[in-house]
Amino acid sequence: MLYLVRKKLLSTPAAAGALSRLLGCRIYSYAGLKDACSISWQHVSLYRCRKTPLRVKAYGGRMEAWLLGRGGYVYPGGHRGNMFRIRLEARGGCRTSNLEWITGHYGPQRFGVSRPNTHLYSILYASGRWDLLARELGYRYPLERRIAPGDYESKILTEISKSLAPPQGRSFGGVVVEAFRSYLFNRALTRAVEEGRSLWSLGESAASVVCGGYTYRVPVARLPSRTLLGSHTGWSRLVARVMEEEGVEPGILPLRGGLRPLIYPVCRYSCRRLGDSEVSIRLHLPPGAFATTALLALYSILWIDSYLECM
Repeated sequence: MLYLVRKKLLSTPAAAGALSRLLGCRIYSYAGLKDACSISWQHVSLYRCRKTPLRVKAYGGRMEAWLLGRGGYVYPGGHRGNMFRIRLEARGGCRTSNLEWITGHYGPQRFGVSRPNTHLYSILYASGRWDLLARELGYRYPLERRIAPGDYESKILTEISKSLAPPQGRSFGGVVVEAFRSYLFNRALTRAVEEGRSLWSLGESAASVVCGGYTYRVPVARLPSRTLLGSHTGWSRLVARVMEEEGVEPGILPLRGGLRPLIYPVCRYSCRRLGDSEVSIRLHLPPGAFATTALLALYSILWIDSYLECM
């Protein structure tokens, strides 16, 4: 079954998981993540459900869902792009009349905040600082949900309590390694921008992405891995420098990693002023690009205050 979900101050997994539990579904899927600190809409597919009501509410109205019908299943990587309409409080109106490119930052750190702190888990995990990791895992911020038995935080805590966590220098997997790789990728990409490097020349190869019906060539680089660090490219040296600054050994990384664009095109961008303190922004982005990165490029937004209310 296909549902259209509206969520407010909720992450996509939290909203989709709540919908699945209410409907008694065994499996659910979605094409991508919409930011927790927003009012956003997206499609969710659910399978083998015990009931299929026309409308569902949860979290005191912060999540609503409407049944669209059968078929039209969505899944990760199955969408061709994203269309955004964003309304912001912004003094001074629109900052620019044109936005053509954004950087390829990804993962939770793109918000510029410490929560969700998956990347902090990974740094402490990789460096073997188990006492700090246990404290970080166990601490709950205001309005943040408690750790459930099946959560990855709970699993890591169990490993630590049984002294099963891998020693420094051995690879680890799951959500922790992906957070670690996104952290290193973002740090290296930010360093390249700060140093004024050309991201086109820093890319290890090129790939095609589709945005707004047009095809663009973009520079891509490998995600941090042991194979990357064994090569001799400008990107690999930059990642190695970041890892050295973090005090983490290369052996903690997986053997190989996929490719990710260093920049993404922005299509059909427009900005309209709404009154004295609000603007309405419209833009199209390719799969894998994040609207929050575009907002950071335009308005230098930090979500520190409001993010504590998001799940």
